[in-house]
Amino acid sequence: MLRTCLVLLLSVGPIASVLIAQDSATARVLAADDQRFTAMMRTDTAALRTRLADDLAYTHTTGARQVKAEFLRTLASGELRYRSIAPSERTVRFLGAEGAVVVGRSSMHVESGGQVLVFAIRYLAVYRRVAGEWQLVAWQSTRLPD
Repeated sequence: MLRTCLVLLLSVGPIASVLIAQDSATARVLAADDQRFTAMMRTDTAALRTRLADDLAYTHTTGARQVKAEFLRTLASGELRYRSIAPSERTVRFLGAEGAVVVGRSSMHVESGGQVLVFAIRYLAVYRRVAGEWQLVAWQSTRLPD
């Protein structure tokens, strides 16, 4: 009986270690997602410079696509303001050790071109780990019907 328990523990141990490591990696990706959203709401372009990849492709719900410099300029000018971003239903899928995709939903409150907009989106965020930090490489969002 004791031998059976030891064999069971030894076989489950590595699986548990993998699951714990995966949960930890998932938590780090979601933390990067949250930190980016917070920087966007605060219009913290300095923080965003490190959280966004230099080759960023950012596609808004309108279909407009921006590169990193354009997106940062739009935020800094006040043309686009994120008042609140409330993500939910997020799942993380890893693409090897250096890539991750977040599939989620979010409630958004933004000001764009002088208009206040409140809506829900589904989004896809692609992250790449650079020097141990997760950077957003691509963003695609779709506005959900009211």
